[in-house]
Amino acid sequence: MPPRDGLDAPNVAHYRDVFHRFARVEAPDLASPMYAELAYGVSLNRDLLELAAQKRRRQPAPNMLFAAVQYLLLSSAAYAEHPLSAHYPIVSGADRPMEPAFPAFREFCLDHRSEILELIRHRRTQTNVVRRCTCLLPAFSMVQAESERPLALIDIGASAGLNLNVDRYHYRYTRGGLQEASWGSEQARVSLEAELRGSGALPPLADELAIQFRGGIDLNPIDLTDESELRWLQALIWPEHVERHKRLIDGAAELRQSPVDLRSGDAAELLPQMIADAPEDAALTAYSTVAIYQIPAAGRQQIFETLAETSRDRPVWLVTLEHLLDDIDDVQVPSLAITRFRDGASSRQLLARSSPHGWWIEWAA
Repeated sequence: MPPRDGLDAPNVAHYRDVFHRFARVEAPDLASPMYAELAYGVSLNRDLLELAAQKRRRQPAPNMLFAAVQYLLLSSAAYAEHPLSAHYPIVSGADRPMEPAFPAFREFCLDHRSEILELIRHRRTQTNVVRRCTCLLPAFSMVQAESERPLALIDIGASAGLNLNVDRYHYRYTRGGLQEASWGSEQARVSLEAELRGSGALPPLADELAIQFRGGIDLNPIDLTDESELRWLQALIWPEHVERHKRLIDGAAELRQSPVDLRSGDAAELLPQMIADAPEDAALTAYSTVAIYQIPAAGRQQIFETLAETSRDRPVWLVTLEHLLDDIDDVQVPSLAITRFRDGASSRQLLARSSPHGWWIEWAA
């Protein structure tokens, strides 16, 4: 973690580049002009760069700073009375005003520096982007078709476990504005949609996804019955994505009706026991969605070794929607892949490229 008395020149340059790239690439790619504006403003402001740099190791500085601010705005009327709240539709209940947000953002950060510092030093990005299930559903359908068995799902980096309810949502896949496929009950509480890009075909979707076991591991599982935990997940959603806020609330309601097995701890250490608890006659399917990057390289290697060793007794599938970067401040489009483990060996198949939030999927031809 950077020293508390400020950043030296190389670190200032590093964080300036991180925020500048966030403004130039990541925020526009994920349809957030407000975060593009704020990130560019932060890149030019040493006070805010030093504040953002206090985030935990392997946590993305822009996401942590912006989430901490939105968390406070969502926390109480006292914070929400600040002029900055007008730029957050989920707080104000209205469209954003036309004036720039950065001046009010800078003032809010400096006025509430201690509260923001507490959040970014102790919290972590643990988004449960339910829309990523648009990538998981076809991949899990492939596993079920190959194995001819029900699935035993293990979510590595499960956060609140919302994506373990992948079969309880409704899906629409469109291409060129026209529906190409749909799946699930139209009466489902949560409805998800993804745009299909490129010439690759969507794999056949299972008529019914049979899930026999649902387990998740996270260093700090989110308990969505805890109001502050639910608020933190909301705070990680970008301001313009109002529909994602609603989807989170609906997904949390579904989870309360259909709870899953969430375990707290290091995935590399807990994975063997969760595998042992999974039914032996089910297709063992571990997966991660933009989460495994937070696990150190040694831990990732241990996970792969556990899956390989398990495959000496039973087949194992690993579905990943990840970019697997050593420097998570870099930006890269995630890849959806299946790694099949058999008799201690593994083979990886690239399935698609995808939006980090599952908005679009480009299947391999």
